[in-house]
Amino acid sequence: MVWVRRLLIASWGSEMKIHSILKYAPVALVPALLLLTGCAFNTENPHAYLPDAQTEAAGVYIEQCGGCHSVPHPQRLSAAAWKSMVAVMDKRRDERKYPPLSESQRKKIMSYLEAHAR
Repeated sequence: MVWVRRLLIASWGSEMKIHSILKYAPVALVPALLLLTGCAFNTENPHAYLPDAQTEAAGVYIEQCGGCHSVPHPQRLSAAAWKSMVAVMDKRRDERKYPPLSESQRKKIMSYLEAHAR
């Protein structure tokens, strides 16, 4: 740790100067970090990473599947694997006493997932 102190003194000058820089660094760093993290996330549409996120089918997928967990990207699985996964999720919905998907919702979700699967 002493070598770090010596390096800082050699780079920035006196120990007093280093102390004042380090003392006020959080005042400048915290707002800068908040600004950077605020710019990194799309707060208007948190599902913008999904393909065709503005379509009705994507909306049904986000609403029905995103109610319990984060919505996975459709390319995560193949179309056949999504068919199996939706069947597993149907069982989970039943276990948790959630209403089952309507036939219309199921068709929209499956068509969306199949269209964008691996």
